[in-house]
Amino acid sequence: MYNKFLSLLLTILIFSSAFAAKNSGIIYGKVIEKENGNALPFATVSILNNEKKIIGGATSGEDGKFTVNNILFGVCNVKVSFIGFKDTTLNIRIAENATNIDLGTIALATDAVTLKSAVVTARIPVIEQKLDKIVMNVADAIATQGSNALDVLRKAPGISIDPDGNILLNGSAVQVWIDGRPSYLSGQELESLLNGTDGATIDKIEIIAHPSAKYDASGSGGIINIRTKKNFVKGINGSMRAGYTSAPYTRYYQGADGTLNLNYRGEKTSTSVSYSPRYNETFNIFNSTTNLGGGKILKGNTEVDRIVHNNSFKVSNDIFINKQNTFGVILSGFIRNSEDNTYDPVTGSKLYENGTLTEKINTGIDNKGNFGNFSGNLNYTHIFKDNQEITVNADWGYYDIGNYSFQTNEFLNAANNQTRVPDIFQSNSAQYINIKSVKADFEQTLWKKAKLEAGIKWAESKTDNDLVREDKINNAWTKNNLLSSKFNYTEDVSAAYLSLAKQFSTKWTAKAGIRAELTNAKGEWISADTLTSKKYLDLFPTAFLGYTPNDNLRFGLSYTYRIKRPSFYQLNPFRMYVDASSSLEGNPDLDPEFSHGLSLSLGIMKNLTVSIDGQFSNGVIIQNPYFNPSTGEKMLKWENFGHQSFVGATISLTELVVTKWLVLNANCFLANVSNKDLDYTRSSLFAQGTANAAFLLPKNYKVEITGNFQSGIPYGYFVVKPSGDLSIGAKKNMMNNKATLSLNMTDILNTQTTRADLSNSILNGYEFHSSYRSRQIVLSFSYRFGQGKAAKARKVGISEEATRVSAGN
Repeated sequence: MYNKFLSLLLTILIFSSAFAAKNSGIIYGKVIEKENGNALPFATVSILNNEKKIIGGATSGEDGKFTVNNILFGVCNVKVSFIGFKDTTLNIRIAENATNIDLGTIALATDAVTLKSAVVTARIPVIEQKLDKIVMNVADAIATQGSNALDVLRKAPGISIDPDGNILLNGSAVQVWIDGRPSYLSGQELESLLNGTDGATIDKIEIIAHPSAKYDASGSGGIINIRTKKNFVKGINGSMRAGYTSAPYTRYYQGADGTLNLNYRGEKTSTSVSYSPRYNETFNIFNSTTNLGGGKILKGNTEVDRIVHNNSFKVSNDIFINKQNTFGVILSGFIRNSEDNTYDPVTGSKLYENGTLTEKINTGIDNKGNFGNFSGNLNYTHIFKDNQEITVNADWGYYDIGNYSFQTNEFLNAANNQTRVPDIFQSNSAQYINIKSVKADFEQTLWKKAKLEAGIKWAESKTDNDLVREDKINNAWTKNNLLSSKFNYTEDVSAAYLSLAKQFSTKWTAKAGIRAELTNAKGEWISADTLTSKKYLDLFPTAFLGYTPNDNLRFGLSYTYRIKRPSFYQLNPFRMYVDASSSLEGNPDLDPEFSHGLSLSLGIMKNLTVSIDGQFSNGVIIQNPYFNPSTGEKMLKWENFGHQSFVGATISLTELVVTKWLVLNANCFLANVSNKDLDYTRSSLFAQGTANAAFLLPKNYKVEITGNFQSGIPYGYFVVKPSGDLSIGAKKNMMNNKATLSLNMTDILNTQTTRADLSNSILNGYEFHSSYRSRQIVLSFSYRFGQGKAAKARKVGISEEATRVSAGN
């Protein structure tokens, strides 16, 4: 199969070279300041086609001159911009009789604004609705100061967290990528990684609901790509940031974090080093109510204090061999240590019969966890002549995850007399994950206005899992063979894709592609002497059609077919206890989930986008409830659900001219969930909205207000209740804009919680309420240093638009 994929890529390369378009021209000119006629170096020159997509670009030199090569024949726009100056756009046409276009001298006027009083001014939109994705710009957001990546994701449009903590986009699971590479994690593993990532290092979040064939087919809900900040400034520069967090609840919690970035960029190399330590005190509260029938109600309450130490680093280096060849290497690491302790005597459960307390269990929990990750990437980009480009990436990742848990359960009656011997146990779990992948992506411009994309990829994931459970019997530790487990899992995916895009006219564009993925998976549950093996080949078509009748209207139609493979922790058959009567369990027999996605969008002016979206999934992976009415024990086990469908509309309103300071994004879905096996059907209207207002005030002050709301949504047998949050922050730029002091108050109303209920033929009624330290005050100070000058950003991979991501909590 490997040879077949390689042959396919070579065939595409030969085919593409034979038909490569040679109809291109050159654009050149000089940029100056209109006020004094001085040359303006480092101005950005962008060449845009009729779809307003960038097809070329350059940066003006020290003398203000620039040259852009290999621009295909046809009509295009040349946009010249520089910070502090008004943009200038020119419309030109390149043809056989005009291949070298001299734009002459382009004078940029100063964009000066005098603030005599408090005014609102323009800024980069917090939410941008683009043709193929939603972009959330958070680089300058006050809310990212002192937060982590998971906190930032919670504020993204359409994003929600399910009862198990998985990240969902419009109710469906997504793949989370970081800087264009998959994380391959979900559940608690991804939660640990995102919780330890400094929110201030994030540049933007890209939400791609309907990815093209170039992207991995994983993720029924699409892809979320977290893009971190990059250095495009020549010379030596850097930044440092320190933050302090205060969270006064019934008990006082605090935290401290910081980040140090050092960068050097020269003519032949670019090197970056970053380090981020983080200390955090927080809590998790989990309350539940279970209707056992016959007038019996079981109420559980778990309150755990948590202390977390995080350390992360990243080192990257790009070597610019020449204009056609670039080699890069990236090394990163993340270490997390945590400790959980219950807050006595709150934690435990109580049994009521007809409203009278009859029994109770007092629980003590002591957990210690560690999470270590080391990753590396080698990448090479070669730019051929005639608009050809190939990028090769090799990635490796290693994860070492461990957890020690000690739990005591004391059984009492209403008079606090012991009714049986206490249940005391401890468990040690170890998980080792090795991930390797190699991929090659090729891009070729064909004929006049067509683009061919093709590539191959191979990825292998191996995970070894070992859980040892010991019970304390007669003051001696005895291994519990029934609840101890050892499980190994190996999965490799080979893929190849082909995609062709064509601009038929100034109004019509189309793109279609096909992706093939061959999956081999093997799970060995050693302690149960069980072996599972799955092998499947699937084709994933994608299609996009765009129509732009004029500058004020744009239409789009897209279709995608995607897969969601079970995550490592969902396949792991270990049973983990939440309290004395509640547990979670994985399932090595899970099948993948498949989904069809369809979207019709309408864009009006630059401010309004309306879309109608539909998604239809089969074999949805959810937690299925099991219940023992005689003991009151509950277990949630990962299984394949029946069918899930979402049909709804999205409205995006951004940067209104009349307000200019307010960004709105609203999502509304009608969700229908059904399971034919159990004849279960539940439907509900789901609404999600975000709003942001930013005010630029005199003396370099800025105030930002952000609000989020999400209505209830059905998810399998669960119905997640409404939630939301309101945050306000302020910051001031100082020291010639090199330093920033910010103060941020998050979740002022303390409404960012997770509540859900469950009801089916197994359980008469079960509901829970989970909360964490979301309301807090964060004080942060950052300082930027260096004398570097702007440089042209490197285009890593096939396209700057190519991004990736993976899912979970």
